[in-house]
Amino acid sequence: MTVEGPVQATNGQSHAHVNPKAEARFKPACKVLNALAGKKADPQKKSLLDAVTKRVDLSPVLGTELHGIQLSQLTEQQKEDLALLVSERGVVFFRDQDIDLDQQQELGKSWGPLHVHPIGRKDEAKEDAQIFQTNEASKIHAGDGWHTDISFEEVPSAYAILKLLEVPPVGGDTIWVSTYAAYDKLSPSFRDTIEHLTALHNAEVRPCVAPYSTLQYLFYLSRSPSDILNLLVRTHPTTGWKILFVNSGFTKHIKGYTKAESDALLHFLTNHIATSDDIKVRFRWEKNSVAIWDNRATQHLALWDYYPNTRHAQRVVVLGERPYYDPKSKSQLEAGGALYQAPPQWTRDIDGGKLGYKW
Repeated sequence: MTVEGPVQATNGQSHAHVNPKAEARFKPACKVLNALAGKKADPQKKSLLDAVTKRVDLSPVLGTELHGIQLSQLTEQQKEDLALLVSERGVVFFRDQDIDLDQQQELGKSWGPLHVHPIGRKDEAKEDAQIFQTNEASKIHAGDGWHTDISFEEVPSAYAILKLLEVPPVGGDTIWVSTYAAYDKLSPSFRDTIEHLTALHNAEVRPCVAPYSTLQYLFYLSRSPSDILNLLVRTHPTTGWKILFVNSGFTKHIKGYTKAESDALLHFLTNHIATSDDIKVRFRWEKNSVAIWDNRATQHLALWDYYPNTRHAQRVVVLGERPYYDPKSKSQLEAGGALYQAPPQWTRDIDGGKLGYKW
């Protein structure tokens, strides 16, 4: 359902700062389906990995750091290989990068159209890039809470590219969690239960985030927000692996369920993701570090533990495809795409096994 006219805030006030040019410009991008960055990649990713001086896998489940290569100098084949690596590993990190914002946008555009966020800062020079500067004067913090970027869009994000321009002396880490592995951790019977379900996603402003007066002063709405139905389980178009596609930031209600039923299931799923420390990776930023992550294969959480110090970053978000589910697709573990094996504790209490139940 698309909201017409002035957008109502949660306190009943209207957002007055709608940017009609950005709204009109965004609509063609919404028609793009299956850009499929990484489909032309070499499965071995030789053009990319042969050019780096060091590869470090930060955990068995997700997160890889590459050294000795500049993102500003990638060839077209290296861009394709990088897209595939990001989709397989969830998030890939680089340090000491000289890439500027224009080059960051060009890298993003090689994978798909860039996203124009519906809530933009009034002082941003570029509508298809976001600048985040959190300091002593900040009232809110971008990235709070577990989420995947823009899951409330008809065509959600495929990739995001974030560069840190200024980092606090300590703190300001970002944590990612694998939504491939979050799906794999569920019991087979539970997976069968949720695979046919859809849920409402939207980006309504929550009073707990900031007072409306603060949001109205800092931000404008570039277009009207929508309520979007998305699958709880989707198939990644490049890897073919199943994804648990639900997040506490934007997933509001499961279609066909009562509020109590929906709240209970969403609480379980979002808590399952938030508390699965064995499928996470935590990155300590340095100045000019870059992270590129797949918004389908991961969720992330940016920590605001550095107040009153400053953290300054620039981001571009790449649109992907309309989420779909292929019943023939497999999980990452089933497809043999993981660098790890499922530990016994993931399945040891199915049917009450840990409690010694007899069936």
